Amino acid sequence: MAGLSVFRCLRSHKHFTQIINNPESTCHVHHKISKLLLTNLYHKKNFHTSKDKLLRALSRLESRGVLKLSGKDTAGYLQGLVTNDVQQLVEKSPAVQYTMMLNVQGRVLYDLFLYNITNEGGSTTLLVDVDKSVKAELVQVLKRYRLRKKVDISDVSDQYRIWSQWSDGSSEQSNIQQPNIFSFHDPRVPMLARRIIVTLKLNVAGIEDRTEQDYRVQRFKLGIPEGITDLPPGNCLPLESNLDLMNGVNFQKGCYIGQELTARTYHTGVTRKRIMPIELDTPAPISVNAVISTKEKGKNAGKFRSVEGLYGLGLLRLEHIKVDLTVKSAVGETVSVRPHIPEWWPKSIFSV
Repeated sequence: MAGLSVFRCLRSHKHFTQIINNPESTCHVHHKISKLLLTNLYHKKNFHTSKDKLLRALSRLESRGVLKLSGKDTAGYLQGLVTNDVQQLVEKSPAVQYTMMLNVQGRVLYDLFLYNITNEGGSTTLLVDVDKSVKAELVQVLKRYRLRKKVDISDVSDQYRIWSQWSDGSSEQSNIQQPNIFSFHDPRVPMLARRIIVTLKLNVAGIEDRTEQDYRVQRFKLGIPEGITDLPPGNCLPLESNLDLMNGVNFQKGCYIGQELTARTYHTGVTRKRIMPIELDTPAPISVNAVISTKEKGKNAGKFRSVEGLYGLGLLRLEHIKVDLTVKSAVGETVSVRPHIPEWWPKSIFSV
């Protein structure tokens, strides 16, 4: 359990960079912002990475929407709704936290990034980064639980854009610093990328040099789920979705919706299935939740979740990940599936 203890401790380390606003002409800002977003602004080793990487690939994440929560009751209100400790998040600004909202049965509804952008001396202000297709639904859920609490909830997707910046193997580096950007190591697995929020007024769309599909491939290779395709609402358990390994849950905080099953599963020390990277032998259309089977005996080894080209995610029984696996494509073809154990996983996962 020592490895898991280290992962729990990682939640308290919030690496971030904020660049203070500096007025410049629009043309000049566009030029220098493009250099900034292709720069590794913060070099530091962390638990999930073995070496520093230069982050030269950049993609706007158009699948993500942004909500804003503000008011004096914001932290306490969210504390009873999400899996992570929001009180830790509001200790510093700016700061970022990964978390989930569960239903009363303890299954995943939404995976969320929370950003504390509270101004010094101001009322608590948090941004919520969520799958765009469920942001309206999330607003309704949040309002339902608000009751008399002093919390303002609004959709600010027209004011903020989410970007991701990661390593593409380039050896070049730029050292430009620029205004009005919040840039954080991804709080789930910092070796994945940096997560960046910019306001719409910077108009950064013209500097995109990678697609969101490229970002998904990067995620899939590391076995990191995101959004409702990878985590179908109401169908996923948080620990099977690696929430405990991705700094997304605090087992010492008070009660929250769905806590009982999550805590009981964690303390038994048994999670027999995990979302993990898979590689196909050939590109193929495969339905979400298609059964992945052992090749030799046809045993149910898990479920298929997502794919981009050859790389995807599967929810697999750990006992079967070292044997040959197959899955049926949407047109009935048998496709070979090769699981990979992510390098950021602790060895203690296999010691139970």
